[in-house]
Amino acid sequence: MPMYEYRCRNCGSTFDELVTSAQADSDIPCPRCGEYEAEKLMSAFASSGGSASSEVASGGSSCGTGGFT
Repeated sequence: MPMYEYRCRNCGSTFDELVTSAQADSDIPCPRCGEYEAEKLMSAFASSGGSASSEVASGGSSCGTGGFT
């Protein structure tokens, strides 16, 4: 089951919710106010690039010699 991040249009609360594929297009209630006014947000986790990925790509490991012999 994927986890989605939501923001309630009624109270402004943000929350995460595990959603089945059957629930993906249905309204999700806000755990804070109970209203069905939640909008799905874009997750920052889905973005690419960053310092960790560039270190791995450039061989910036602190383990071993960094090469194969």
